[in-house]
Amino acid sequence: MALQQQQQQQHLDALLLAALRAAPRRYRLPPQPADAEAAVAGGTEATLAFAIEAARTEKASPAAPPGRDGIQTLFTRALAQLIREALAPEGGDPAFQAAMLQAQDAQVHEHVQLSRPRAADLRTLRVAVDAIAHPGKLRHEAAGAVRDALVRLHGLAAAGAWPELAQALAQPLAQELRGTGNFGAPLEAIRSSPALQRLVRGSELLRRESVQRYQALCERRGPLAGSDAAAAEGRASAQQGRIAEQAAVEAFREIAGMLNRHRKGAATYRVARGLRTPRGFPGEANKAKEEWDAAIVRGDAGGADLVLLAETKASPAAATSDFPRLLRGLRRLAQARAEAVYAFASADGEQPIAGASLQGLRPIRRLLPPHVIYCCSAPPEALPQPLGAATKAVLLAEPASLAFAQQLARGEAPTHAALAPVWHALATAPRLQAALHQYETAQKARAAMLHPDDLLASVAHCLQRPYAS
Repeated sequence: MALQQQQQQQHLDALLLAALRAAPRRYRLPPQPADAEAAVAGGTEATLAFAIEAARTEKASPAAPPGRDGIQTLFTRALAQLIREALAPEGGDPAFQAAMLQAQDAQVHEHVQLSRPRAADLRTLRVAVDAIAHPGKLRHEAAGAVRDALVRLHGLAAAGAWPELAQALAQPLAQELRGTGNFGAPLEAIRSSPALQRLVRGSELLRRESVQRYQALCERRGPLAGSDAAAAEGRASAQQGRIAEQAAVEAFREIAGMLNRHRKGAATYRVARGLRTPRGFPGEANKAKEEWDAAIVRGDAGGADLVLLAETKASPAAATSDFPRLLRGLRRLAQARAEAVYAFASADGEQPIAGASLQGLRPIRRLLPPHVIYCCSAPPEALPQPLGAATKAVLLAEPASLAFAQQLARGEAPTHAALAPVWHALATAPRLQAALHQYETAQKARAAMLHPDDLLASVAHCLQRPYAS
């Protein structure tokens, strides 16, 4: 009986894998253009994607036929055109225009530098002012000039009026208070604080025309960090993610139910949501994925097997940037000891998973194992972008690209050959490795992406095959 049940489980696992392979891939990338002429006909981004993939292929296969000079020219011409398009006042790239303004203008550069510690500076100043002038502390302060001065200081800090706060601290009454025992040291610390000096200078810079132009460009590229609009956008994004996860989990539950109905015996397939890699697990985290959205496991407390593991994405494009982190997470899980059982926390309770099963998660040549997938319930794009947003951003941020753009802005006419340093860096610079592999990464991530409805239909179809005991 035990042997028969084992054979049945192996059969069901095999049918599940067959269903995964057979399910349609509605999010696949279209193939690269057949040649350079077709790439150019596809537009600037298609040309760049074609040239970058040619560079990657040549690097991966030194025996590939040489054509680097021609591809380099194709790349630099397309990058030059991308820069011109990004600089266009109407329909251009506000993020690139902001980066160029930062590189050109010393005041904008200073504004950006001061923005980095701004959140910490705000906390430092408000905590320091609250320590002596919080309304709760002033209830016991006698009415009069001292109390009024402290109330004003607190109001200025709460309003973020840093130049006015600095001026108030320099007034005669504040100077007198700095000489008293109760308020002297705290007020002097606030007055001489580097945080206050930075915030005052930051407020001054915000009145400069170039900084205001920079702020306007930043607002065009998306809500500013910390703003109400950014918070609303974050909530909307989180809601889309929850909807995608719920669709995947519901599909997994139906699949587990179908598998259990085809078993002769007690239910053994179950869904686990939000699996978290245990503390002290072998290997280093090293930016590896540590939480897994949904899984189907088979077995009991003695050590279950992972038969299906999924990450959910609200949009197909989101998988490309996630893919390297997913691979690192799988490689770490595959370092499990075969004889061990690991307790994974999850939203469905602790899941004891056999190390031998985890070893089967090791990617081969940057390919996901067949039982690891992305799930997405969004409609496929009418025409997926050939060049990812992150790749465009890093190409435009290269020093040679910014220098080329600055020449254009001065009315000069630089040649596309000035962009050759970007081409040469593609094959060697670590900062451009994600860009070099952008098509390959997107292709592999999307090839592993299934719509929950397609997955369900494929599993249902495959389970119609009779089991021969």
